[in-house]
This record gives sequence, C-alpha cells and structure tokens, in this order.
Amino acid sequence: MVNSDTVQVLPLDTDATPRELYERLASRHDTALLESARLMPGLGAWSYVTGPALGMLETQGGRTTLRRCDGVGGGGKSAAILREWHDPFLALEQVLAAMRAPAAAGLPAFTGGLAGWLGYDLVRSIERLPARVPADPGLPEMRLLVADHVFAHEHGTRRWWLCTRELPWGETASRRGVWAHSRARAAGAAAPQQKAGFRAGELVSRTPPACYLQDVARVVEYIHAGDVFQVNLSHRLEAAFAGDPWALYCALAQANPAPFAAYIESEAGTLASFSPERFLRLEGSRVSARPIKGTRARATDPQEDARARDLLAASEKDRAENLMIVDLMRNDLGRVARPGSVRVDELWKIEAHPSVWQMVSTLGAELRDGVDAAGLLRACWPPGSMTGAPKVRAMQIIEELEPVRRGPYAGSIGWFDAAGGMDLSVVIRTVLLAGDRLILQLGGGVVADSRPEEELAESLDKGRFLMRALGSTGSVVRRT
Repeated sequence: MVNSDTVQVLPLDTDATPRELYERLASRHDTALLESARLMPGLGAWSYVTGPALGMLETQGGRTTLRRCDGVGGGGKSAAILREWHDPFLALEQVLAAMRAPAAAGLPAFTGGLAGWLGYDLVRSIERLPARVPADPGLPEMRLLVADHVFAHEHGTRRWWLCTRELPWGETASRRGVWAHSRARAAGAAAPQQKAGFRAGELVSRTPPACYLQDVARVVEYIHAGDVFQVNLSHRLEAAFAGDPWALYCALAQANPAPFAAYIESEAGTLASFSPERFLRLEGSRVSARPIKGTRARATDPQEDARARDLLAASEKDRAENLMIVDLMRNDLGRVARPGSVRVDELWKIEAHPSVWQMVSTLGAELRDGVDAAGLLRACWPPGSMTGAPKVRAMQIIEELEPVRRGPYAGSIGWFDAAGGMDLSVVIRTVLLAGDRLILQLGGGVVADSRPEEELAESLDKGRFLMRALGSTGSVVRRT
C-alpha cells in the first residue's frame, strides 16, 4: 500500500482478467480499457482500466473543452463547461499542469490523469493544411477521460492495484464515494450476463482497388518529381454492423492479442484497437519511440514463414522506408530534446506478430528542461510513421488523395499520468464503430520503388486477422 498527499495505491483482491474487470464496472461511456493483451520483451507489462471519469477533455470543431462528468457511471454525460481553449495542445498542457503531482517510486506508471484518444487531424492546429475532404463520421479530434481512479494490473505477478488521486475538479467526499463504488464492483463477483454477439457485413472500400493503385502510382510520380520521399497512403474499408461493440472487441482480441490493445466506447463512436506500435513513451525526462515500417504476412508453414521473415530482413526497400521514418522522428525529437541526446537504440529489428512480421526501430532521447508531455507531443504530432517524409508535404498529398479525413486513425491512444509520464500507441489495426457502420483503415508507406499491386496487398495483409474474425474473406470490392 502507498499513501501520499496526492495518490493512494491499494491492493485489490481479485483474480479477474483486465477484460473481466472492465465488464464488472458496467459503465462504458466514461471508462476505458488499455490492455496489454500480448506480452513482448519490453512491452505489455501492465494493463489499465479507468474507473468512471471525473471529467472529459474534448476537442471538436476547433474548440477544446474541459467538462466535469456527473457521478457514478454517468455514461460520459457532462456537466457545465469548466474551461475552453482554441489550441488543443495548450489545453492539454494546462490541464496536465493543473493536476501535476510529484512522482513516487514503486508505483504503476499510470495512477491517474488522462486516458483516451487523439485523432490525426489535431495536426490542423499546428500546420496549415488544405481542407478538401469531409470528416466522416464527425468524431471529436481528441477525447480524453479525466481519470481520478485507475485499476492497474501487473501481468508478471497477476496482481491488481486501485490507484486514486485527488484532482482539482472533483469534490473529495463525493469522489471517494465513486471510488468505493468502483472498488466494490471490481472486487465482487461478476453478475451473470447473457452472451452478447455481433454481425458484420461485407467490407467495402471507400477507395476501390483500381483507384488505390492509381493513387500509389501518383505518389511515386510525386517522389520522382522531388516533392517527397515517402507517403503513408491509406484506404478505408466499411461494413454494416449490428450488435455489441464489446463482443466484437473480445473476439478480435482473442484472434490477435496485441501489446497496445484498447477499448474506448462513447456515444459518438467506439474504438477497438489492436496496435503493435508505440508512438511515444515518456518516463521522467526519458523518451522512447518504436516506429514500425516494413511488413510481411505470416505463413502457416514454418519454412514459408521463416522465408517471409528473411525476405523482410533483407529488403532494401523496407530498410529504406523504415530509415526515412527514423530520420523524421529524430528530427521531431530534436526540437525538444537535450542537444546530442537523440539516439537510435535499435535499427531494423524483425518482430513477430500473430499475422505479420514487422520491421521495428527504437529511438531514445532526453527532454530539455521545461518541456512536458504536451510539448513533446506537439513537436512530434502526428506519428511520423503514418505521414511520410517530409512530413508536411506528405500530409498535403494525403489530403489530396484520400477521400475522407482520417479521424482517430493514424493518431494515438493511451494515457498521460498526473506525475508527468505518458505512453501512447499509434492507431493502426483499429476498428471504429459509429452507428451501424464498422470502419477499418489500412495503409502503408509508398517509396520510389513501390509497386502499386504490392502496396495494396501489403495493406490488406495488415488487416487480414480482423477480416477473418469478422467473417470476411478479406476481399475488397468496389463501392456501388
């Protein structure tokens, strides 16, 4: 047990899995599951479930608001606006500063603060980009729960901890009642529930295959003309959806456990994410990033699978693609890092995932004095692995060629701790559910020697496990 003026950490006696504990809270719209569903070296040691939120920090339509939520299991409904901003990164900076508390040794990395998603299009508050395509669906560009209590699960020991923090916007007596209610639900036996299900229709592309091939060829033309070195081009698949989004998440998590899985539900839309990629982690002043570029599909035959791995490891194209993003991220980090501290810790590592081999590099840096998580995020936004290089010109081409804004896709999911830490994944391998629609966006980096047919095939390989779990053949057909 840890007690201080700012945080209390108490053991929780339960053998629940992170998903089971999330179900016990029975409050979806104001809670979040950040699940390490697959443990990997250096990744996935902890999972977190946030209790019913104290408030909400949300950006939509150029306006960022901080609201307080209305009690136990408020369903995300919010009371009056406490404060508003035009700059979402300034809002993030000031909210984190208001809740800032000293770090303490021996605690879980996330003991309370903010948790949720940040969408790709937050970049429009940093860079002037053309606005040629619609936002569909019209989700918030940022939606972060103000989490004053967090259930932290250490996978190595299978132990649970309830972490509570007194944050500036809550009434202490009433919030302690919320914490006690959450603790009782989490520690108690789960109520019997009827098994929910879901149905998904055929996946159809907003960018038919022939059009996507033309778009890849157009990017290659831009590269040969000297406009850009790489563009991360994506296409969106959609299907009709009916049933329980949580049932979908559980099915997909079973099919493809990931180190950065997440389930975040709201009235506007629900994200079920199975990302293998860390965007940024901040521990004290230490920053780490793990960009992924380079993919090969896994094979069931061991010899074919090993051959796929070896082909990726030896691919000059994939190495060049990966190195471009490493250099881009070195440049982004250099804006806020101590001089000489940006380094490449590992280059071109081949990493096994359930459905694909990935080429991963690892970077590190030390933040300059006076730079916090919000400043780091502003300097690096959006994730370089999802744009291309140079970053601004790549994003202009993305706006020209993709038929709809990206929304949460290519942004981040994760947490900001009140003590200053941060851990964010890249929003890839992620299903968005909005109304009766299921949306899945897939893409990859296009470089000078890219072949359109291979780029399309690689993008579909990345979503193959999702398609199988949805009952799709994985084919993509033209929208009529």
